[in-house]
Amino acid sequence: MALLAADPVDIAQGISITPAPGWTVGDRGPDWVALYNADSSAQLQVTVRTADGTDVVAVLQGDIDQLTSKPSSDLTNVRNLTGPIIKMLQGNNFQQKASIDYTADVSSPRRTVPVLGTFSELLNTSTRLSAFIDFRQNDNATAQAAQDGGAMIDSML
Repeated sequence: MALLAADPVDIAQGISITPAPGWTVGDRGPDWVALYNADSSAQLQVTVRTADGTDVVAVLQGDIDQLTSKPSSDLTNVRNLTGPIIKMLQGNNFQQKASIDYTADVSSPRRTVPVLGTFSELLNTSTRLSAFIDFRQNDNATAQAAQDGGAMIDSML
């Protein structure tokens, strides 16, 4: 389902994301959405939930561990490229962001593809509302894909 950049997609608990031009909803659940760019060289998945605490780095690491330990996870050989980078935000929905860049392999029945990605956590320290974001791109993605990812994340703030 193609969306215009002005059409926000509701995720959960009052949080929505505005897809960048050319990005579409590929899949969704009750508290998450996955968006793909036009050639599927980049993907952004967001899960919104109530965090267990207010330490944004601990929440991020817990979400990464949960994602990568699932037997159904398509990510293998995950290697962190950076330590957590913490940023204070001035958004209406979230006040803190933590991010970790990574490399990994995405496995499918047909093949394994190396990806470069960023795990991010947006956190409202008052309500403990959090958004866990997995943005990844393969070597066919353009620089525009990363810019689009940043703009879509900013649309949730």
